[in-house]
Amino acid sequence: MDFLRNYFYWLLWIAGILCLLIFYFFHKKRIRAFLLGSSTGLILLFLLHFYGETIGFAPTLCTTNLLTCGIFGIPGVALLILTQAFL
Repeated sequence: MDFLRNYFYWLLWIAGILCLLIFYFFHKKRIRAFLLGSSTGLILLFLLHFYGETIGFAPTLCTTNLLTCGIFGIPGVALLILTQAFL
Protein backbone atom coordinates (compact mmCIF):
# COMPACT_ATOMS: atom_id res chain seq x y z
CA MET A 1 0.00 0.00 0.00
CA ASP A 2 2.87 2.38 0.72
CA PHE A 3 4.24 1.76 -2.76
CA LEU A 4 0.91 2.78 -4.28
CA ARG A 5 0.77 5.98 -2.24
CA ASN A 6 4.32 6.87 -3.16
CA TYR A 7 3.58 6.16 -6.83
CA PHE A 8 0.45 8.32 -6.75
CA TYR A 9 2.35 11.13 -5.03
CA TRP A 10 5.04 11.24 -7.70
CA LEU A 11 2.46 10.87 -10.46
CA LEU A 12 0.68 13.99 -9.18
CA TRP A 13 3.94 15.96 -9.11
CA ILE A 14 4.94 14.91 -12.62
CA ALA A 15 1.48 15.69 -14.01
CA GLY A 16 1.53 19.14 -12.41
CA ILE A 17 4.99 19.93 -13.74
CA LEU A 18 4.07 18.79 -17.26
CA CYS A 19 0.88 20.86 -17.27
CA LEU A 20 2.76 23.97 -16.21
CA LEU A 21 5.57 23.46 -18.69
CA ILE A 22 3.07 23.07 -21.52
CA PHE A 23 1.17 26.16 -20.35
CA TYR A 24 4.25 28.36 -20.07
CA PHE A 25 5.73 27.06 -23.32
CA PHE A 26 2.70 28.09 -25.37
CA HIS A 27 2.02 31.35 -23.52
CA LYS A 28 3.15 34.53 -25.29
CA LYS A 29 4.00 36.55 -22.18
CA ARG A 30 5.72 33.93 -20.07
CA ILE A 31 7.15 36.08 -17.29
CA ARG A 32 3.91 37.96 -16.66
CA ALA A 33 1.97 34.67 -16.63
CA PHE A 34 4.47 33.17 -14.17
CA LEU A 35 4.32 36.19 -11.84
CA LEU A 36 0.53 36.28 -11.93
CA GLY A 37 0.29 32.54 -11.30
CA SER A 38 2.80 32.67 -8.47
CA SER A 39 1.13 35.58 -6.73
CA THR A 40 -2.34 34.03 -6.95
CA GLY A 41 -0.97 30.73 -5.63
CA LEU A 42 0.69 32.44 -2.66
CA ILE A 43 -2.42 34.49 -1.90
CA LEU A 44 -4.54 31.33 -1.98
CA LEU A 45 -2.07 29.56 0.32
CA PHE A 46 -2.26 32.41 2.84
CA LEU A 47 -6.06 32.40 2.67
CA LEU A 48 -6.14 28.65 3.21
CA HIS A 49 -3.72 28.97 6.10
CA PHE A 50 -5.82 31.54 7.93
CA TYR A 51 -9.35 30.46 6.95
CA GLY A 52 -8.87 26.81 6.02
CA GLU A 53 -10.06 25.39 9.32
CA THR A 54 -13.65 25.85 8.19
CA ILE A 55 -13.15 23.40 5.32
CA GLY A 56 -10.86 21.09 7.24
CA PHE A 57 -7.55 21.87 5.53
CA ALA A 58 -5.20 24.51 6.89
CA PRO A 59 -1.68 24.08 5.44
CA THR A 60 1.30 25.38 7.34
CA LEU A 61 3.42 28.17 5.95
CA CYS A 62 6.61 26.16 5.71
CA THR A 63 9.29 26.56 3.08
CA THR A 64 8.11 23.58 1.05
CA ASN A 65 4.53 24.82 0.79
CA LEU A 66 5.64 28.36 -0.02
CA LEU A 67 7.96 27.16 -2.79
CA THR A 68 5.33 24.79 -4.18
CA CYS A 69 2.69 27.50 -4.37
CA GLY A 70 5.18 30.13 -5.46
CA ILE A 71 6.43 28.10 -8.40
CA PHE A 72 3.27 26.25 -9.43
CA GLY A 73 0.65 28.84 -8.43
CA ILE A 74 -2.94 27.68 -8.04
CA PRO A 75 -2.16 24.18 -9.40
CA GLY A 76 0.42 23.93 -6.58
CA VAL A 77 -2.28 24.66 -4.03
CA ALA A 78 -4.50 22.06 -5.69
CA LEU A 79 -1.60 19.62 -5.52
CA LEU A 80 -1.22 20.26 -1.79
CA ILE A 81 -4.93 19.66 -1.25
CA LEU A 82 -4.93 16.47 -3.33
CA THR A 83 -1.88 15.02 -1.60
CA GLN A 84 -3.46 15.78 1.78
CA ALA A 85 -6.76 14.20 0.70
CA PHE A 86 -5.32 11.03 -0.83
CA LEU A 87 -2.22 10.50 1.25
